[in-house]
Amino acid sequence: MRRVYVGYSTSVLYWLKHGMDAVDRANVVHVTSLSNAAYTLRHVEAAELESHGLETSTARGWPDRTHKGVRVKKPVPDGPAYHLLVPRGVDHNRMEGVDRHVWQSHIPNDSFFKLTQQVYVSTPEFSFLQLAGLLSQQQLILVGYWLCAKYRIREDGLTIPVEPITSVEKLGAYLDDAEGCYGARKARRALAWVVDNARSAQEVNSSMLASLPLRMGGYGFGKPVINARIDARDLDPSTLDREDRQFFEIDLYWPKKRVGLEYDGIDHLYPDQVRKDKRRLNCLLANDIRLLAVMYDQIADEDVRTRTMNQLAKLLGVPNREPEEEARNALAGLLYKNEFSL
Repeated sequence: MRRVYVGYSTSVLYWLKHGMDAVDRANVVHVTSLSNAAYTLRHVEAAELESHGLETSTARGWPDRTHKGVRVKKPVPDGPAYHLLVPRGVDHNRMEGVDRHVWQSHIPNDSFFKLTQQVYVSTPEFSFLQLAGLLSQQQLILVGYWLCAKYRIREDGLTIPVEPITSVEKLGAYLDDAEGCYGARKARRALAWVVDNARSAQEVNSSMLASLPLRMGGYGFGKPVINARIDARDLDPSTLDREDRQFFEIDLYWPKKRVGLEYDGIDHLYPDQVRKDKRRLNCLLANDIRLLAVMYDQIADEDVRTRTMNQLAKLLGVPNREPEEEARNALAGLLYKNEFSL
């Protein structure tokens, strides 16, 4: 029986929508060969991928694929299409609605989730490795953040809390086993900039903007801890904002500098929340933690964003340096102008 091996952006989109828990992990299997992979439209249609929650993807903003300055014959997928893994030699003909990718490296352990007897989905870790061969470094870092985040955006646009699909630790352990695979080095370099536990897209964007080096369009402040929990048990009780909780949580926090950045959404404009925020800010200041509070326009708007990052640099006590213009524009397009999709 031919198996459909789903991967690349299709598998990432599946995990971002459905999540991955301990039950799913129990169905992760080791596949040593793709020799039985489905590669004809008849095989793919028989698998009924849509009925199992798999969706076609429409890639946007992917870089041109080149090798030593020469355009690769197979174009960057521009969807909508399912992205499948196939053995060498069966990907030369284009198929409507299907993009076939040859995987010639060895297949690391724990690379596929058995969805049905006929459909195998690349694990989040394997999907991250696959995309390393197609995306820019900044795009791959963003995908890493998504996979390690604690939120999901529903179809109606609302954000809901979820358990992370994977983690920086799991991705790192997988890449250790993937040494020598195509894209493994690039994936490892990208993973070095990924941070766990973001609870919103704005936390992801702010973290990347602040932490990535200048050559990648960021401000080079180093990686923060996202949603850092600051234990307040040993602090003066009179400085705490809530008697029922002995800790603070800060969106982005640089522990060595005792500096944080807090993103305030529109709900922070309500009077009751304003009072809570002021009490919280006073508590943190009284305990030698300095916090920069920002709203959407202070990060998304280019002119205001520069001033915000200058203020954060001053709090962190680091030089005020501007990213390279081309890299800065590319990162802003990625994070704030919707120029990239899977």
